[in-house]
Amino acid sequence: MKVGKRFLLGFAGGILLGAILGVLAMSLFQEQLGPSIICIDKASLVPISDRGYFPAVIREIQVAQKSIHIVAFELKYYPGHQNSNQNKIVNALVDAHNRGVDVRIIMDEYSKKDNAYKFLKEKGIGIRYDSEDITTHAKLIIIDGKTVILGSTNFSYYGLEKNHETDILIDAEQVAEYFEGYFEELWEA
Repeated sequence: MKVGKRFLLGFAGGILLGAILGVLAMSLFQEQLGPSIICIDKASLVPISDRGYFPAVIREIQVAQKSIHIVAFELKYYPGHQNSNQNKIVNALVDAHNRGVDVRIIMDEYSKKDNAYKFLKEKGIGIRYDSEDITTHAKLIIIDGKTVILGSTNFSYYGLEKNHETDILIDAEQVAEYFEGYFEELWEA
């Protein structure tokens, strides 16, 4: 009987020790990998593909009330094509800024030809390039700290009008909070 008790106590102790080590290991990996799960109470997920991106984005920019924060590889502006979708997005960002919305943009410095940087800077919008030693390949929009649009679409003629692209609109404050933190880290870098 004593051997059975010792065995059970040792077995239970081993399980407890394993659980503790597992939790410690997970917390160490969590720091390296970032959050793997965000629990969402109520969320809306809207898949977007190809030509569905422009109407979804322009609508969200036009209804923004507090903030529009963007991280983008490309943000093009074509002075000779005022009615292009790219220019409509850029102009909607200027309109949002003029109505008091905090519009800030981080973009990659790689794609300088026909980009909207100078135009938006002249309009008073907070815009900056990433550092030269890092490629910002993200395509991220955060609206009012509650809506996130992310995926593959660049703000360019090909991205908005020609390419096959996939994106998702996520209406969930928990997700927006995570990406706002990411945006602020990049903005302060």
